[in-house]
Amino acid sequence: MPAGQTAPNAAWGQVSSKFIRREAALAASDAKHARIIAQRFALLRTRILREMRSRGWRKLAVVPVTPGAGGTFVAVNLALALARQPHTRVALIDFDLGRPGVAGQLGIPGCTAVSAALREEGDLGGLVSRVNEAPNLSVLAPERAEPNAAELLQDEALAQAMTRLHDNRPVEISIIDTAALLDQDAALAALPLTDALLLVADGRRGTAADMEECERLLAGMPPVMGVVLNKSED
Repeated sequence: MPAGQTAPNAAWGQVSSKFIRREAALAASDAKHARIIAQRFALLRTRILREMRSRGWRKLAVVPVTPGAGGTFVAVNLALALARQPHTRVALIDFDLGRPGVAGQLGIPGCTAVSAALREEGDLGGLVSRVNEAPNLSVLAPERAEPNAAELLQDEALAQAMTRLHDNRPVEISIIDTAALLDQDAALAALPLTDALLLVADGRRGTAADMEECERLLAGMPPVMGVVLNKSED
């Protein structure tokens, strides 16, 4: 093994997801609804994988356009759909550091603060856990909000730690949950850490003006792979 690299799984803890267990129970009682949700995310997974593999991309940001659009819901379900592929190792990373929600959505214990890990160890590997119910899925999900999220996300130490995390771990694709693009600058601060973006728009309350503002803000940022219209049956 090259010097400086970590053996796969060496420092990963294990967590159990109440969300996955609950969804499995719901699927048993309402198979039709579960099948519809699974099919939608399987289709999205297939399109995402094909495009990212063809371009050599590894880090996809799931970016809600507005607060409440459902970015964390999409990020979690997309990561789970990807992890169901037998040979696709997936990392789900919560970089909505001002309002982290992945741990709560998955029903797992959150990890310690990213800022503390960088200050004490200069590394993110110790924050990563593998999900018992989804063996191909690892998660970095802080328990509490960071007071200076945007500044932390723009810190070169975090960028270097992200590079080491991907170089040292057997992960093909990372799904990165971010803050809402039109809510705070923490979302824009996170985007340069990624290779591509998937926007999540509120299908009930989103407006054309929101999308126009997104287009303006995303100039010079990684490419947008598509837009998920969430909370809409149309």
